[in-house]
Amino acid sequence: MRQFDCPQCGAPVPFETPGAVFAVCQHCQSMVVRKDASVETIGKMADLPPDVTPLQIGARGDHNGRPFRLMGRLRVGWTDGTWNEWYADFGGDRYGWIAETQGFFMISEAAPVPPGFKFDKIAMLGPESSIAIGQDAYRKTDHKKTRVIAGEGELPFIAKPNDEWVGIDLVGPGRKFAGLESDGPETRFYLGLSAQPEEIAWEGLRPVPGWNGEPVPVEKRNTDAVGCPECGGVIQVKAAGLTQSLVCGHCGTLLDAKGSKVAVAQKIEAASRLEHPPLPLGTRGTLKGIEWEIIGCVKRRDQYSQWTEGLLYNPWHGFAWLTEWNGHWNYMRRVLESPDPMSPVFEGRRYKLFAREESMVVAVAGEFYWRVRIGEKSTVADYINPPRILSSEIYPELEEVTWSEGEYISGPEVGAAFGMKNLAFASGVYLNQPNPWATRAPTLSRYAWIATAALLIIQIVGMAGAGKKVVLNQDFTYEKPVAGAPPMPALVSPSFDLDGGQSPARVEAEAAVDNSWIGLDADLVNETTGQTYPADISVEYYHGYDDGNWTEGSQKAGSDIPGVPPGRYHLQLAPDADPALAKMPFHITLKRGGIFWSNFFLCLIAIWIWPLWAKIRNFSFEARRWSESDFTS
Repeated sequence: MRQFDCPQCGAPVPFETPGAVFAVCQHCQSMVVRKDASVETIGKMADLPPDVTPLQIGARGDHNGRPFRLMGRLRVGWTDGTWNEWYADFGGDRYGWIAETQGFFMISEAAPVPPGFKFDKIAMLGPESSIAIGQDAYRKTDHKKTRVIAGEGELPFIAKPNDEWVGIDLVGPGRKFAGLESDGPETRFYLGLSAQPEEIAWEGLRPVPGWNGEPVPVEKRNTDAVGCPECGGVIQVKAAGLTQSLVCGHCGTLLDAKGSKVAVAQKIEAASRLEHPPLPLGTRGTLKGIEWEIIGCVKRRDQYSQWTEGLLYNPWHGFAWLTEWNGHWNYMRRVLESPDPMSPVFEGRRYKLFAREESMVVAVAGEFYWRVRIGEKSTVADYINPPRILSSEIYPELEEVTWSEGEYISGPEVGAAFGMKNLAFASGVYLNQPNPWATRAPTLSRYAWIATAALLIIQIVGMAGAGKKVVLNQDFTYEKPVAGAPPMPALVSPSFDLDGGQSPARVEAEAAVDNSWIGLDADLVNETTGQTYPADISVEYYHGYDDGNWTEGSQKAGSDIPGVPPGRYHLQLAPDADPALAKMPFHITLKRGGIFWSNFFLCLIAIWIWPLWAKIRNFSFEARRWSESDFTS
């Protein structure tokens, strides 16, 4: 480490990294430039604006076994926002940058500009354009002019307030990213990875007042409070240093907060003031294991519907969103890669395009990390893999595209997390709402197939052991009663025994009817108990010629009697016949045993009725879901 005395105040100014040529004196804010063995000052560095970041110079981090130490910081901004760029020592004479933006980190090191890379050519490409770097395909996600606001610590180049360059961000697979910067004559190139805050192991972070038990001193409140230039009301800023826009809670004016002083950005009509967000601003709750505070809410609409998006903030975890539509909620976080919009895959899940619409901001409340405006438009594409959702937002005017991924959560879960009761009940089917029948229907079908196989085995075994045995073969004759004479008495068979356990019996009749019929009311009578088992049989046969020969019916018929117990029986018959018949012999056969296929089919229906109902409900649910889509499923 080398240390020099500040030419302005004499305080020590350390230059710990060999590549550092510029530092800010922590005592007098002088910008100190190192020239070999001497230093000189080139003016005063602007004061850093209030910032609630837990990062500070000297803090150490480790990302995937790659340790680093923060050595300096630049506060940079553009038209619609600001962020921190931390200069980091990775050890072994390797240095790079940790960009702290929108609640996540971009970890990179300088690299040679790839052959054939022309800044002007890439600058002309639109958002989502594909660019090859090595073997990987990157997508252009951002393109903007950046300027220095302030800085501290040591840096590898001279960075004075208001210095400008143009930056282009490219996002590749597996959270890879590349950055291009040009200030005119020089082009700088960076390669790295993006990371969520919780994916970096930090040491030496500074405490954040008001979080994790840290007290909020009076002077801190004053630092993070701003006055509304429109009405003079005091506004408490929750995410100082990250907040770019905020709405005055007193007069509803939309304020620009990206600079050291707030300014009126847009006067909002009463209809565009979000007076009653679904979850009140300032509410804290624990969702997905992280404590969040609701600091902002946006109402958006497209040509079909409108919804709200609540902005969640935590100093150590950045930002997340809670979106709400008709009582349906989604927990959303920024995606650190750029999926292929033609066939998006994220974390191994493939998504289907559900909707693509132009949305517009219609009402706001609270504070935001970008410069929100009433009337702000973006093209939103939603891809689903219930209960997950993947969304892209393209801002044509900003040449920027962002991706977010989320999960459907229920209203009761949101209410429990934030201590809210009586949240609106969900109505309708939402685009990524879990289908309660999606897993139930296949599970029930699987069990139904198992039950069907078991039933079929039982039926086959039953058939093998239930052969039919003839226990009665008897001829009878029907005679038409003489007019005025009493009806023909019942015909009774000889007695016979039915052996074995309780099993079916079948009564069959055969008669030589010809264009006529004979009917039999048969009763199987248990001679011990007197119990009767009825069987109705109708033998009818017709034939003729009508544009061809035809026949109908048969000279044989039968009737099954289920569950007949063993015992001594006889068969009692009451015949009736076509009036044209004077006499008709017929033969009766009674068989014992066998099984009923009707029982098999009744059991089959009972097995499948619920799985089929589940399939119908599953289909109906998906049909209702996709009826709201711009695209077919």
